[in-house]
Amino acid sequence: MPDIKDKVLQAMHELPPLPMAVQKLLAVMRDENSSAVDVNQVISSDQALAGKILKLVNSSYYGMSGEISTVTRAVVVLGFSGVRNVAMGFGMISAMKKLGGTSMAAFWDHALAAGAGAQAVAEQMGPQHDPDEAFIAGLMHDIGHVVLAGAAPDEWRTAQDAAAAGGDIIALEKDGLGMSHASVGERLMAFWQLPENLQASVRWHHNVKTICGREQPLATIVALGDVLACIHGGKFERPLEEEHLARMLRLHCLEMSQIRAALGHMDEKVEEMRVFLKISDEGDAVGTSTAQGDAATAAVVLSTDENRVAWVSALLEHFGCRIYPLKSYFNREPGHEAVELVVLDPNSLTQQQLQKMLPFLDSLSAVSCVLRDSAGSPLADKLAETYPVLPYVFSRADVLAVVNSSAAV
Repeated sequence: MPDIKDKVLQAMHELPPLPMAVQKLLAVMRDENSSAVDVNQVISSDQALAGKILKLVNSSYYGMSGEISTVTRAVVVLGFSGVRNVAMGFGMISAMKKLGGTSMAAFWDHALAAGAGAQAVAEQMGPQHDPDEAFIAGLMHDIGHVVLAGAAPDEWRTAQDAAAAGGDIIALEKDGLGMSHASVGERLMAFWQLPENLQASVRWHHNVKTICGREQPLATIVALGDVLACIHGGKFERPLEEEHLARMLRLHCLEMSQIRAALGHMDEKVEEMRVFLKISDEGDAVGTSTAQGDAATAAVVLSTDENRVAWVSALLEHFGCRIYPLKSYFNREPGHEAVELVVLDPNSLTQQQLQKMLPFLDSLSAVSCVLRDSAGSPLADKLAETYPVLPYVFSRADVLAVVNSSAAV
């Protein structure tokens, strides 16, 4: 569709530049001979940027409430890397506001959670990774969506809806708009002369070969942040498939205890990072996509696959569920009556096994649901005709929907 692609290319050519102070700051910091004095001078020359940095460094985001009164001290606290990341974040958000386009509240909700998730993952992956850089990469990884939505809103929405129904978002965008949000985002980052690793993280965060490898660790961190954002809540994009997620976790030796720790840190950081967006004058665009309410009191995971049991249990416990032992549940031991949710894993059970178990499960008060990856399976599809579905990467809202599904019957 050349007409649509022309619109996108025109929008690319009309992209707003980063604020001049941010451009100067990045240029100074690329110069090996620059000093803290040079950085202070650039920041101090722009009252708006200086004010935002001082507000941020004195906020709950950094835990320095009211202690930092000068730009010089702020630079010491943040460090060169921190100053660069903060300035880039403020600059990119300021420029994005000028792009216009359709309402992007869902975009900002997802971006905030992905930034928090990427930062939390970077902290778990070791000191060689910069958590603040990971935050900026996660916050801006989907920036190409803003350009596409502004240039061709109807076609962009069509691609989004098709992707939500199970399609490949990158392929759909290429077919319908002539280019993907990933490639557009990379061009935008390059236009802003941002670091190459940030450009690459935007370009490759959907590419399975790249994120499951070692060549672009920041892209991998962003992809994992994307997964954590889907767990936190919101449906802006579909999560990574189980097969690829498992490969990423194995490659980087990430244990479920680390994923659980990252999820806990992410929830805290989302609230802290709302401060960042508010200071950036974009706070009003952020909604509250995370569903509220209690998840199941207790749950049972019916699976013989240790990895899938560990994953589902970790997410359920993150939402406040207690995992009840499977054997104790089938023996109807004391406490089994508190179980509200039974998660059936068709990938590790045979149809014959399920046929023997289902009458027993149906006789109890707990809601049984089917754990289903986006790839699906014949048995999972068959069970889904009778039982509610819980996706492999699920949120609190997904759990609540399943638990409450019995009330709607």
